[in-house]
Amino acid sequence: MKLKLLLLNLLTVLFIVSCNGQEKPKTIPSKEKTDESSLTDNFYKLKKLCFNSDEKLIFSSELIKNKGKFTIYYIPFSEQNNNYYNNFEKNNDITLLHDELNSTNYYSPSDNKKIEAILKEKTKKENDFAIIGTYIPKEFITIESDNEYSVNFPFTQKYYKKENDKWVFLFEKKILKPEDEINHNSKKYITSLSSQNKQANNPTKNYSANGRWLIDCENGVGKLTIKDKEASLIVLYNQIYIDMIELKRNDAEKGIAYKLKEIPEDIGNIGRDLNWKEYLNDEPIAYIKFINDKTIKFYWYGFYNKKTKKREFEENNFNQETPNKEIVLKLCPK
Repeated sequence: MKLKLLLLNLLTVLFIVSCNGQEKPKTIPSKEKTDESSLTDNFYKLKKLCFNSDEKLIFSSELIKNKGKFTIYYIPFSEQNNNYYNNFEKNNDITLLHDELNSTNYYSPSDNKKIEAILKEKTKKENDFAIIGTYIPKEFITIESDNEYSVNFPFTQKYYKKENDKWVFLFEKKILKPEDEINHNSKKYITSLSSQNKQANNPTKNYSANGRWLIDCENGVGKLTIKDKEASLIVLYNQIYIDMIELKRNDAEKGIAYKLKEIPEDIGNIGRDLNWKEYLNDEPIAYIKFINDKTIKFYWYGFYNKKTKKREFEENNFNQETPNKEIVLKLCPK
């Protein structure tokens, strides 16, 4: 599904409305680097600040060639600052205009310049904000020109949090459809991530996924078994059985990401042809999200090849057992 550079955030993410009057952002050239810290260095290249008039949210977003799309959100900590941004136009004598044809809000070029100057001054005090970053890898993006690109569903989006001047990886989420993109880039969702570390330290927020999880407890073939921080998964019955280890928790939605623990021994002919050495890395391959204590949603990303930087084997046994795009697993008796 094609999303244009301006319309992407206007119509789905809704985070570019304040920049309509400015010069269209150009893609930024990138040096080839491989590790996670070098990847997050690209967040420091984002300079242009914008204001979302609908969600009252400060953000910056750029497409960086050979890397992907990077976005930063600034969430005020204090109630006083939240009130200031909720009345941002009034407080700064800025006029919000409306495009009847496209049903979108925008600012004049002069007001856009004024807004950016104000926001640059405000965000110098980083301690006043929780700073959240998102990243969409380049393999999901087709660059059509300096001012235009397209993104195809489904795609994966990584979430980061800036702490002590370092970008800390939170989790990765698979975005299946436009509604998912809107929900998982909304102010409400981004704000929920700002307190994630505090929640992780709160014992009342702990949750366990221990047990056997299947689509059908009686007739299911694919199976996910979890014990504390480790999990085993039947990726393909009679062919690929893997062990995983917990990578990261997303307490905002009671989710757990897993990575490949080791090269599996229990594999058939199909499994022998896979690039197992390249799959041993810190990229998540699976994610679960609690619906309730006895039901979870299961997301299989596929193995991440650190050499080619692409996902491989993106289907699993659960896909064969349900016609639904979303995989829902039940906690089954041992």
